[in-house]
Amino acid sequence: MSWNIPLLLPVPDLLFIADLQVEFYVNENTFKERLKLFFIKNQRSSLRVRLFNFFLKVLSCLLYILRVLLDDPREERDCFSETMLLVYLSYKGNVWEQVLRIPFVLEMISAVPFVITVILPSLRNLFIPVFLNCWLAKHALENMINDLHRAIQRTHSAMFNQVLILISTLLCLIFTCICGIQHLERAGNNLTLFDSLYFCVVTFSTVGFGDVTPQIWPSQLLVVIMICVALIVLPIQFEQLAFLWMERQKSGGNYSRYRAQTEKHVVLCVSCLKIDLLMDFLNEFFAHPRLQDYYVVILCPAEMDVQVRRILHIPLWAQRVIYLQGSALKDQDLMRAKMDDAEACFILSNRFEVDRFAADHQTILRAWAVKDFAPNCPLYVQILKPENKFHIKFADHVVCEEEFKYAMLALNCVCPATSTLITLLIHSSRGQ
Repeated sequence: MSWNIPLLLPVPDLLFIADLQVEFYVNENTFKERLKLFFIKNQRSSLRVRLFNFFLKVLSCLLYILRVLLDDPREERDCFSETMLLVYLSYKGNVWEQVLRIPFVLEMISAVPFVITVILPSLRNLFIPVFLNCWLAKHALENMINDLHRAIQRTHSAMFNQVLILISTLLCLIFTCICGIQHLERAGNNLTLFDSLYFCVVTFSTVGFGDVTPQIWPSQLLVVIMICVALIVLPIQFEQLAFLWMERQKSGGNYSRYRAQTEKHVVLCVSCLKIDLLMDFLNEFFAHPRLQDYYVVILCPAEMDVQVRRILHIPLWAQRVIYLQGSALKDQDLMRAKMDDAEACFILSNRFEVDRFAADHQTILRAWAVKDFAPNCPLYVQILKPENKFHIKFADHVVCEEEFKYAMLALNCVCPATSTLITLLIHSSRGQ
């Protein structure tokens, strides 16, 4: 870690400003750093720990249901040593920020009564709300979902993640309401777990038959609280889901996995799609008879303009050209374009860019990202400056515009009209 600190050095009649670089070194061999490396920084070990924590929370909820069904006063206690350890590792000078976190509060609610019963055996009958561990399991699932996708080498969209979070939130609300009402009603109607489930489903579905109702005020207060929480939490989740759906529709959605496995397609990656670039590529690509059945997936970070939209609505291209708004630098967008199943990838530069070196740098980054994501996909790259070809030697085919232009000028000097002849030969006309 380094900091640049400006220093003012007074010199007669002059004032010099110097940059003093101060470096701070962190000893990574300390016990805390090694624990942090195992529990937080290391992807595999931290994923295993979080998976174990998730299954432990789910198991505690299942054992709580089994205890209620068997009416056994013994409960499954959950140890909070891992929570205290993670709080210690995540401590960065602000104690209240760690203590007031909702997962920590829930962990204390479900764990502190257990510690009290260990110290004071006379309080062994103290109720422990183990069913609150469902929210801790939901929190653990949200934290590890992205790492879990990387571990199984399968990427899901943000829409899938949001739907999963919405379903888990709804299940946690219903489960908390079922277990809470069932426990509180032991002093009233002594409802069974199935009766509590029936009441919660009828209540949350706004049907309200009224044949099963809580009789004592604590359970009635719990129902009011859960309804208020549902009215606050669920609309937020639905709003985020609707926002992701609108963004997905706006960016073109995904290329079908079934179509990618049954039909052949190529991916065109550009930073800015111009109408002349699109028409030149489509006319030249579909001019070959063997490429008539191919699909072209365009991956561009910019939003589709009016002219491109009109072109893609032409029946000639509407069924064969698919526009996806996204970046080739993001694995999620490459997965949307099914880059790993593509027959080829074309990365074209903006030839009208003022800063041609910057355009080449963007092209090189996109080529690296595609090669890292789909190493078996043939790569066709257009570069502008000859000195940048060194960075994309891994590509299957590289075309340098300036190199080709200078070669044509040189041939024109040796044999006049050579450039015109080559242009006419390589340009397709009427499919020939």
